[in-house]
Amino acid sequence: MIKIQHTWYLLVILLTCASACQEQPDNLYPDADHQNIDGIRLTQAFASAGQIKDLQGLAVARNGVLVAEKYLNNATAEPDPYLHVMSVTKSITATLVGIAMEKGFIGSVDQTLSDFLGAEVDTLNPDLGKVTIHQLLTMTCGQDWHELGGDSEFGAFASAPDQLKYVLEKPIVHAPGTLFNYSDGAAHLVSAVLTRATGMETSVFADQYLFEPMGLGKRSWYADNRLVAYGGVGLCIGIHDMLEIGFMYLNEGFYDGRQIVPAAWIEKATSFKISSNNEIPFLADYGYFWWLGNAHGHDYICANGYGGQFIFIVKDLGLVVCSRSNYRHIDPSQAGQNWYNILDIIINQVLPAVRKD
Repeated sequence: MIKIQHTWYLLVILLTCASACQEQPDNLYPDADHQNIDGIRLTQAFASAGQIKDLQGLAVARNGVLVAEKYLNNATAEPDPYLHVMSVTKSITATLVGIAMEKGFIGSVDQTLSDFLGAEVDTLNPDLGKVTIHQLLTMTCGQDWHELGGDSEFGAFASAPDQLKYVLEKPIVHAPGTLFNYSDGAAHLVSAVLTRATGMETSVFADQYLFEPMGLGKRSWYADNRLVAYGGVGLCIGIHDMLEIGFMYLNEGFYDGRQIVPAAWIEKATSFKISSNNEIPFLADYGYFWWLGNAHGHDYICANGYGGQFIFIVKDLGLVVCSRSNYRHIDPSQAGQNWYNILDIIINQVLPAVRKD
């Protein structure tokens, strides 16, 4: 009887091992090990990502080296002119503020909307005129605005005949600087400030001082009816260029032998400014239009867009992960689920595959 039991246990163990060996995937990314990333685990992460039917692209890079990428649904690394990177745009807008300050167009984040929009804001909404750039960048301007969760007013803002006026007329209902309230209106006001401060459309300023110095590829940026580029959405860039922006942030604003963005601004923009009150999963805190979080013992920063657009950066690992996902013609609940699933894979499958150097 004892011998039979031992034989049975041995058979179970052998069958289990055989099954595990059959299920073990091939390492599709052997070069990952050269960057101290577990290729098998990375292969499993990409297999999981491939199950997200709306995913268009996922790319992983470490130490400036592209380790793995995958494109689905007829997508490529090139920008899609009909599919912008949604709120990843906000992080680029914040980057431009730092450049504008370094170039002398903006003196301080403590300057107010009145300093730049003058009579228009003072006439329409004097209280809003006292709001600072810092308060706009931290989503604490105090306006009556509803965006995260149900009953979002983003659609009403985007379809308004005068989008800037729509935002300027929104009343202040909370003391500025006290309450995190996510708002595309606040981001649009920052773009309006950039336009007035520099005398250039935000997209033109971005081309001259950010995209062209970095040698980035094709891009476009949607604008409102006044030709003010949307500060919170509307930028179309390719996934490789998203990676390059991530590398630039990893290197404290330094890129290809040039200081593109002041290092002090990179630090300031990506450091804790206010809690997001756990408005969305994985991203508990906020800087200047950058989300902040921690998982598996690592701090990370994230440019985060609706539907699953991400520039995810882990500085102590030299890691950048970028994704793009379709959000057009699908239910918002599905877009939200895609967003969650993609970020979950990045944080709980890709990140644990990276070994410390």
